Amino acid sequence: MYIFLALLPIAAPLLLMTLWRVAPGKALAWSWLGTCVLGLAVWRMSLLRIMAASLFGLLKGIDIILIIFGAVLLLNILDRSRAVLTINRTFAHISRDRRIQVIIIAWLFSAFIEGASGFGAAPALAAPLLVGLGFPAVTAVVVALICNTLPVPFGAVGIPVLTGFSTLEHNLDRIGMAHDVFAGDVLEQLTGIFALSGTFLPLIAVATMLLLAGDRHWRRSLLEITPLCLFSGLAYVIPWRYAALWFGPELPSMIGAVVALPLVIGCVKLGLMVPRRVWDFPNNENAASAKNEEQTAENDNSSPAHASVKSAPPMPEWKAWLPYALIALTLMLTRLPMLPCKALLSQVLRVDLPPLFGVAGTTFRWSALNNPGILPFMAVALVAALLFGMRIRTLWLLVQCSEKQVRGAAIAIAASVAMVQVMIFSDVNGAGAPDMLATIAKGASDLMGRAFIVGSPFIGMLGTFLSGSCTVSNILFISIQFDTAHLLGMSESLLAALQNVGGGLGCMIRLSGVVAACATVNAAGQEARIIMINCVPVIILGVLSLLAAWLLYLS
Repeated sequence: MYIFLALLPIAAPLLLMTLWRVAPGKALAWSWLGTCVLGLAVWRMSLLRIMAASLFGLLKGIDIILIIFGAVLLLNILDRSRAVLTINRTFAHISRDRRIQVIIIAWLFSAFIEGASGFGAAPALAAPLLVGLGFPAVTAVVVALICNTLPVPFGAVGIPVLTGFSTLEHNLDRIGMAHDVFAGDVLEQLTGIFALSGTFLPLIAVATMLLLAGDRHWRRSLLEITPLCLFSGLAYVIPWRYAALWFGPELPSMIGAVVALPLVIGCVKLGLMVPRRVWDFPNNENAASAKNEEQTAENDNSSPAHASVKSAPPMPEWKAWLPYALIALTLMLTRLPMLPCKALLSQVLRVDLPPLFGVAGTTFRWSALNNPGILPFMAVALVAALLFGMRIRTLWLLVQCSEKQVRGAAIAIAASVAMVQVMIFSDVNGAGAPDMLATIAKGASDLMGRAFIVGSPFIGMLGTFLSGSCTVSNILFISIQFDTAHLLGMSESLLAALQNVGGGLGCMIRLSGVVAACATVNAAGQEARIIMINCVPVIILGVLSLLAAWLLYLS
């Protein structure tokens, strides 16, 4: 009975979102309320403990929400100012080969956007860039989603991984495991597993494009580009991995792109590993749309961010890229451990709250300037608005637009973090039962035994597929993965790493991400087809990740 009841708060929102299409925010808010009722009625927790755990989760959620808001605001300012169109033109001049465009835009540029913004921004930006170059809409969305997987655990300056670590603080304290040692093990295993499987991501994306295009000679077309695909995969994953090991989870996705982009573009310009034959879609069916896309985009005011938009003159490339350069520079200056900036900023605008309602383990510490949503995202957004000559009224409209875009995700994240904290803090109760997450872990370990590891990445995928967020997937499932590993005598860090791998892969098929990407390229109604297409690469990469885990850490 306890196992069934403990599963209800997690199963209920998943069912509500899939069967009745309830918005994630509403579904998870109801789930939080149900968890509180279970805590009071079944686990017999004290009301003060439930209130403290809920408030503690809400405060943690606000920290995440600020990052999302800052990233979305910056993207809206870039979109409104037409900086994105200038970036599009930059890529169009590099190569006319569609395979190379997939590597540079969907793989490398998208990875940088994911590292800076996260939360679905990368494919929603990469897909229209590809369509603007002449890609069919469905193909553009498919390849953008396939490539938006490996950078995800470290997306939005590491929010998914950092949230996972934050969620596990109580679990680590309970078994006496050092937080920094555990974090180091997870980063080593996560990057080791994903580096092996993720190296093939550009190749898989290009192969999928060729098959969708109906290329009768797709094997030859794929073989020609394979050296550049593998080189671009290695050029990204090697700095990505070592940035995570040396600097932590905040910078890897951006550092990988900053290193790999000039290397790959340089190879293309020099003709190294570049096929002699330029590949285009059969019959060049999208040439006309590609030719007119920029003008269409100039006149498209359908996005909320484009309310009352007037046409703007072309922007210099340096000006369009400057906000991204400032983001990368500021993050590196304020996050690299060998520099004093992070320690100094942590003492400014700092909030230290004692244990909430006197409940041990709910001490909350927060430094405003160490939150990436405030510095650099909101700060760079203001600089960009000034640089682009944006009026205060227009900026305020974009702030309001960004708040509306973030609102649903904010409610979902706040409710899910509060719910999981109530489940974690249910360890002190009047029923004499283990906490809710430990109860679920006990059931899973009894049912599957050590074979549980095979399903570990697919649990992460399921969470992302349904919730639309690797961060929420970690909030929901990482404690269960940790506790199950502990009960089975397996490596807790390995299952936490596989949870993050699965959470990243699930972004390829997440419902909200597919819908958002389709909306940006006017491909509404194609969502089910895109998910079915991407189920093939997601399963292939899931199996490759399990093989990598076995070769590196289990054999």
